[in-house]
Amino acid sequence: MTARGTLAAIVALGALAASACGATVEMRPGAAALAPTIATIVQLPPAIEWSGPGAQARVQRLADDSLLEVTGGRAVIAAELPGSSDGDAQAALRALGEDATTALTFSLTVGMGRRLVKGANPIASFQATKRLVVDHVARIEVRRVGASEIIGSIEAIESGPANESDVAGTSEKLGVVAAIDEAMDEAVRTFAPRIYTPRRPTLLVEVPVAVTGDLVKTLETLQQLYPELSIPEIQALAESRERFLVVAPGHLATLGVQAGDLLGVPGGQTRASRAALARLVAHGGKPLLAVVRGGQHYILSL
Repeated sequence: MTARGTLAAIVALGALAASACGATVEMRPGAAALAPTIATIVQLPPAIEWSGPGAQARVQRLADDSLLEVTGGRAVIAAELPGSSDGDAQAALRALGEDATTALTFSLTVGMGRRLVKGANPIASFQATKRLVVDHVARIEVRRVGASEIIGSIEAIESGPANESDVAGTSEKLGVVAAIDEAMDEAVRTFAPRIYTPRRPTLLVEVPVAVTGDLVKTLETLQQLYPELSIPEIQALAESRERFLVVAPGHLATLGVQAGDLLGVPGGQTRASRAALARLVAHGGKPLLAVVRGGQHYILSL
């Protein structure tokens, strides 16, 4: 069965059961013994079942951020991979000095299904009205790096009203974010308990290297990737020379950064990423950061 067919079946089953009742976990033989040894997760580019301007990049950003948060930075995100194959995952691990024998890949697929449900009817003689509900399904397939065999899977379903949105004025649904977070939580807790990290809301907005230096493209890209940001926040980052804006420091608070800080990496290290910073902190590193705070410029180093 194709990924699209699988998700359609999952959504159909979700329509028959109560939503948000916890993720479903399948663990194949051997995975339980492997789980305590896992030290790194590689997030492959996700697949989504809808389209729209920036939709794929937006979901990938959400998945990447979710994985970094729940692993405490012990991950390689999809944005860092040169492609979507297992060979790309292996190449990225080698480049970062990570051990492929203690790493897993997560392949995320996200879909949506719609159904009508009866509304509450306090008067028995009246016919109950129906309302449209959207089911958001996140499925993660887990594999060892370098192997095609699936060693486990996680499925999470979150439901909500059809007009529910996590960001006012956008088409992104709150249920998509919740389904991804729940699936990531359960996947890391089950298949990589050694690196499972309780969540602390973290949002480090990153200007992609590909658009650095082009104000118009930077503004457009940030609006697509981070529609939850205010216009002043987007403009402040786009018009600065820095690569990052701290919205919620979360695990990165140990760096001494605060909400509203603009961050850069001194020395022209333009390929530094939020994932690289998170990994460095997770491994006890001491990054050097240029900080713009309240119009003042600082250098932070642990």
